[in-house]
Parts: sequence; structure tokens; C-alpha cells
Amino acid sequence: MSPVRGLALAAIACAALIGCSEETTEVVKAVPIGAHDRCKMCGMVIVHYPGPKAEIFIKGADGEAVKFCSGRDAFTFALQPENARRLIGFFIHDMGKTGWEKPDDAALVDATKAVYVYGHDVDGVMGNEPVAFTSQDKAQEFIKKHGGKLYAYKDVTLELLDK
Repeated sequence: MSPVRGLALAAIACAALIGCSEETTEVVKAVPIGAHDRCKMCGMVIVHYPGPKAEIFIKGADGEAVKFCSGRDAFTFALQPENARRLIGFFIHDMGKTGWEKPDDAALVDATKAVYVYGHDVDGVMGNEPVAFTSQDKAQEFIKKHGGKLYAYKDVTLELLDK
């Protein structure tokens, strides 16, 4: 084989390998939580309980949302190593835009863009709840009323949730 032909074949093989290794970015959007949807963690009917709800999209779930009765359950699921590496979307109710008793799904926001109040005196369905806000001002108002501390998305950890 001529050196030019060998070089050309090597270039084609490299291009093919690079093309195969590129990840496609899936774009997912929040979907409404249905009247009969059950929490992935505990099996409870989600809409029967007050407080923020959440949903997660992971690779391998055929585009279906994995839904949760609380942000606490959603973070617990999302932070597991086997799920964290497959996470492609995480949505949670912005409690600065909706009520606690029956959150409106129009207020589901990208969880990675929210800030969280944790350690407050308002019980969620699973106890202390990381409460999401896209507005720092709304989060500070919540803290003034109910206590707690402000956390960035990246600072909500399994260790924090265990406190």
C-alpha cells in the first residue's frame, strides 16, 4: 500500500472514530405531573401531597420523565452515581412562582439554574425539603419567614440531605 493511501485510510478511520464518540445533546422539557403519577422513590401518588415536586430525565429511559413527590427524593435519586452520569434533565417547582399546597406545573424550572433553601421550618412530604427558587430575592423572603440557608444547585449533596 502506498504511503499516501495509508495516510488517507488512517484519516478516514480517525474521522469515523471521532464521529462515533461525539455525544448528542438531548433537549428535554418539563412535562405535567399527572393525576396518577407515582413517585419513583416511594411509590406515593405525587399530586396527593403538598410542596415542590420534581422530575428527572435520564439516558436509557426512552425520553420518559422519572417523577418524584419531593425535591428531596429527586435529589436523592439524581445524586446516586449510576443516575448522575445519565442525567439529561432535572426540573423542580420554583416555589417563588407557585403555592405550596398545590404547585402549578407551569412553575417547573431547570433545577440546575435554581438556588435552594434548606434547613427551614416548613415540612415537605418527605421532611425537610430543598426548596427551589430562581429568584434570590424570593429565596431570601422565604428564609426571613422560615429560616434555613441558601445553597447553589451544586451544593445540594447527599450529605446535606442527611442532616
